[in-house]
Amino acid sequence: TFRGVPRVSIPGAPSSAWSKHWLLLAWGVPTLALVVRRRAGQHTASRKRMAHAAHATNLRQAYALLTASSSEAERRAANEWLVGFAKTAEAWGAAEELVRPSEAAEEVAFFAANLLYSKIKTEWHTLADAPRRQLRDALWSAACGRPSGGEGQPGPAARRLCLALAAAAARTEGLAEESTRLALSLAAAADAVQGGLAVELLGALANEVVAEEEATGAASPGRSGLRALAPAVLCALQALAPLSSSMCIGCLRALQAWLALNAGSSLASLYAGQGPLLAATLNALAAVNNEPLNLAAADALGELLTSTNSPLPASAPRGARDAAEAVAAQFGVLAREVRLAELLMSGEPADDRLFYFCRALCAFAERCVDLVAVTEGSLLPLVELLLLCAGGELRVAELSIDFWVGLQDTAVAQRHERLRAPLYRRLATLLLDKCTLPAEFTSWDEAAEDEEEFRRFREQSALEVLGACLSLLACEFVGQLQAMLQGSPPWQKLEAALFVLRGLHVQIKGALRGSAADGEGRPSAAAELQAALNQLLGFVFGQLAAWRPSGATLLVESAMRLVGAFAKWLQRDEALLRGCLRLVLEAVQAGGAPEHAAEAFRALCIHGRRRLASAAYLSELVGPCTALAGSAALASSVRLTLQEALARLVGAAPSPAEAEQLLHALVRAPCEQLAALLPHLPPSDGASVPPETAPRASDGSDGSRGSGGEAAATAASTQGVEEAVATQLALIGAAIRFSDTIQVGGGGSCAAHPVFAVLSYCWPLLQDASRRGGPSVLQALLELHGRAMGCLGGGLAPLLPSILEQIGTTFCRRPVVGALECLTQAIELYGESHEAPLSDTLEKFVDAVCGWLASTAAPEAEPELLSAFFELCHRCLVFRPQLLLSLPCVASLFDAAAACVAHQEFQHTRAAITFLCLFLSGTDAANLYRESAAHCLQRSGGTLLRYCVQGLASASPANLVDHQIELLRVIAESAPTAVHGWLVAALADPGLDLGALPRQGAAAEAFVRGAAQQHATVAAFHCVASEFSRVCRGKAR
Repeated sequence: TFRGVPRVSIPGAPSSAWSKHWLLLAWGVPTLALVVRRRAGQHTASRKRMAHAAHATNLRQAYALLTASSSEAERRAANEWLVGFAKTAEAWGAAEELVRPSEAAEEVAFFAANLLYSKIKTEWHTLADAPRRQLRDALWSAACGRPSGGEGQPGPAARRLCLALAAAAARTEGLAEESTRLALSLAAAADAVQGGLAVELLGALANEVVAEEEATGAASPGRSGLRALAPAVLCALQALAPLSSSMCIGCLRALQAWLALNAGSSLASLYAGQGPLLAATLNALAAVNNEPLNLAAADALGELLTSTNSPLPASAPRGARDAAEAVAAQFGVLAREVRLAELLMSGEPADDRLFYFCRALCAFAERCVDLVAVTEGSLLPLVELLLLCAGGELRVAELSIDFWVGLQDTAVAQRHERLRAPLYRRLATLLLDKCTLPAEFTSWDEAAEDEEEFRRFREQSALEVLGACLSLLACEFVGQLQAMLQGSPPWQKLEAALFVLRGLHVQIKGALRGSAADGEGRPSAAAELQAALNQLLGFVFGQLAAWRPSGATLLVESAMRLVGAFAKWLQRDEALLRGCLRLVLEAVQAGGAPEHAAEAFRALCIHGRRRLASAAYLSELVGPCTALAGSAALASSVRLTLQEALARLVGAAPSPAEAEQLLHALVRAPCEQLAALLPHLPPSDGASVPPETAPRASDGSDGSRGSGGEAAATAASTQGVEEAVATQLALIGAAIRFSDTIQVGGGGSCAAHPVFAVLSYCWPLLQDASRRGGPSVLQALLELHGRAMGCLGGGLAPLLPSILEQIGTTFCRRPVVGALECLTQAIELYGESHEAPLSDTLEKFVDAVCGWLASTAAPEAEPELLSAFFELCHRCLVFRPQLLLSLPCVASLFDAAAACVAHQEFQHTRAAITFLCLFLSGTDAANLYRESAAHCLQRSGGTLLRYCVQGLASASPANLVDHQIELLRVIAESAPTAVHGWLVAALADPGLDLGALPRQGAAAEAFVRGAAQQHATVAAFHCVASEFSRVCRGKAR
């Protein structure tokens, strides 16, 4: 080791023998250690490079198999290996090897870069500072060394590497600022290749910072320092944009990304500081045969003109006004260049360039609408351009709507005189024309217009502006609608007028309810408007009351919806009311628009029931209505709507006797249908069916006789019969739905109520249906029972034991949600008077659900059923806690609810957590049964807490975290002495997934201390648990 080292003579040193030992100690030992460490480091680095190369070879081979192998098995195996390998620590080094410039295959390098990007987004927090710096340097070096694509722009792998570097920067304090300065230094060369890479990195940095903030809901660590660099970035983009078309597109995309940062850029600042960049963006809108450039310019301007970047109120400073006027003038020049007026008035669909131009134009106009409203004239040409857009095709007209709506925020008296009534006359004409179907229209199948686009424009856009026209023009606008109905106009114009009346019905009815006199008692403009509206409505409904619905379906639909909207207005005139009733029933029978006609019939029955509730007229009406309700040709929803509408009239019948007679008439046909259908359903074998099969009808594969075809036919036939039976039960339920308003006078018994008599009439059929029905039949039957409870209340007591027996048998045979909801209602209504049968039924339900949860392999397969079950248990604790807490199976219920705490489905997990919180905290009525809750917590509290911590750490979706925190707080308050030990045991459990939190460390210890100690406020506890969840999920460090 010391060969070649000269001997040194040191005055006063010991003898030569001692000198040799002294040299060894003073010089040889440190040198030896240094050499050993150096060689060990070199050996370790060499071994790492060899390992990385080996893993990179495997990664390259797996990718080749995945993309090029002809064997499905090989591709599947390669995919499984890649998915597993991507989660390992070795994937970092392997991917880093494959993105180096030495990797010739661009697609392999892109794949590896994408792998690094994905790992950075999910696992960056697991890396220490040194590996982070090493990876950052490797990413940038690889991006600079990768071959460029077309026109000097970065290739796919280099683009993805920039994205990966940006993702790392967005998650690291100071790295985004450093990377931005690096990109700016590269951009200063004004070279196409280097500039393209710089622009790519600048855009990726801003995009990743925004994406990280949206994902976490907090400021990104990479945001610091970027605001100060924004002007330099914009100057760099301004210098690079003229180099080429592709470079300009990249610069505009980067501009859009930096504007999304809300880093202080605005229209005024861009106009004052980077005028050439703003001009280039505007000019790019009119570029010919370059749709990507047009789109990039429109997107950048759209981001610039957001409210956070460029607020332009009427009181904007002079600089902002100058910028707005200059941009408006430039839009006028560009409008002539793109031939805006000529192309929009031609009626031809706008090409992409024209559409993007209109999009940017309307966004600019909407942003400076307050300035336009009070303009002295310089911005009026902009309004003319917006009117051209409003007269264009639907997707262009829709772009202008926000401007017209925003104009309403400025009082009419403060606007330029040309922006008052004259403007709205032109707007009303344009939009009424847009709301009218073409004269050659026959059906949507043959129309050039898209049905969804046309309906959306009319309903969501045009009506809002037409409402403004009604407010400003008043009687003049009503006259325009009246003119559309005079003479013999084509049906398309009639339909448009009916549509506008229906669409503005809320505003019209508000005007009719307003005061008709001014402050001095004289007739006002409001009175004139009311008179004009009443005259118009009287004319329209007079025509409809005598009309036989025929012709175009859209016309019938608009007429039906108009009748439904003005049903309350119609009840003032009995002749018009009855005429419209005849109209809608004929429309249902004709089949033109049965759904809307049935809804209109229901609205007329609701608002006109006082005028229609004479026994003679009801008897006359029930016959044709029950015939329609029993028609199999109509959809079940239409039939139910008709039946419910008639039930409204029955509820307003003059006497209970007449109501009972009418109810029997309503249920007679469904009962006859039930009697004919039920024999075709085989009786149930009474066997218990697991909940996961409850919503599905049998497919005939288990226990069906005959061949496969015969079994399928039998199953289909049975399913059809079940649906028909369910519909008849729903019709019976609809018939009694609104009979709670029927008053049995003279202290009559509950048995004298018409609903009780009707149920007694139907009862044998209902019992037979409960024995034979499948899920849909049972659900309909249980909804019928629920409606009977709501209608009769305590009057149902004689039938309640039989109903509870039906419910219990039904649920054990085939669990359905309706049984749980029905029992919940019964407990709320009859918990005090019928405690014994309710307790027996509740115990059956708890045993069935807990047994299923303990045995099933898919506990989240029935979220609706579990939600209803835990809601039942929760309501029971609220209304009759002794029913639940005295059950012998309460411990099994606690365990079942605890097992659901770590589920991922929101609805039933929240229901289970809500139940457990009330179960543990208790109520005043449950004090006598506190031992049950204490025993359950002592027995299974540690398990419950483990599930809760698992949900907080990783299992639960984000919208359940607050509920998990509340449950953890309740556990801590209920067992303050045990919670510390439970937490320590839970965190030490290797099966508990804590995400990014080290199982042993300061963070875990801090959480245990914070969660176990007593907090002064609930908010303090929530802060501790919320921070724990964020750390586990990688959202905080």
